[in-house]
Amino acid sequence: MAELLRKIKKKYQRDIAFAQDLVVEIIYSFFPMAVLHGGTVIWRCFKSNRFSEDLDFYLEKKDEEKIKKFFENLERYGFEIKKLRIKERSVFSKLSHGGVEIRVEIVFKKAEATLIDYECIDGRIIPVRGLRIENLIQEKVDAFIKRKKIRDLYDVYYLLKFVEKSERIKKKILNLLKSFEKPEDEKDLEKVIIFGYAPKSEEILEYLKMWLK
Repeated sequence: MAELLRKIKKKYQRDIAFAQDLVVEIIYSFFPMAVLHGGTVIWRCFKSNRFSEDLDFYLEKKDEEKIKKFFENLERYGFEIKKLRIKERSVFSKLSHGGVEIRVEIVFKKAEATLIDYECIDGRIIPVRGLRIENLIQEKVDAFIKRKKIRDLYDVYYLLKFVEKSERIKKKILNLLKSFEKPEDEKDLEKVIIFGYAPKSEEILEYLKMWLK
């Protein structure tokens, strides 16, 4: 049994993971320079134990005709397009597949990317372009400061294991500590940790302080 499949116990999460894998394979066939970021790249490419439903991508340029063809192709693979909004700077979509829903968001923006392995639920490895880890941390710090979600705080804690203590990262962590407010959704973390312990925000806060020393 594939390692990722073994770790995911809940059927609906397995179904979501399978749908995500299809989208990732198809989007890179249309947009080879797409950059994967957000919670799913942390889970799939850095082996985090925090489940993420959304797929977030950066594309440097908008090609509306190609984007429409991409979503038409998803329909051929059994996806139902529940919602699709193509705007000047972004695309938001809600897709249904196999009884589960996922969101796919695309932002038209140049992003620093690195080649990284994406682990599929069936054990296959797909090379993708992922956002550089320093930028991932920066995005997650900014996201936590803005919306105070426990998942963003957890992602910051997890990603710090993979970086050196640069002044840039230290500054971001200090900003997080200065603006810290206890997340109201703290209990929700247990629902998305697919294995292992779901730490409390106070424990993560203490870890961040220790990391800075």
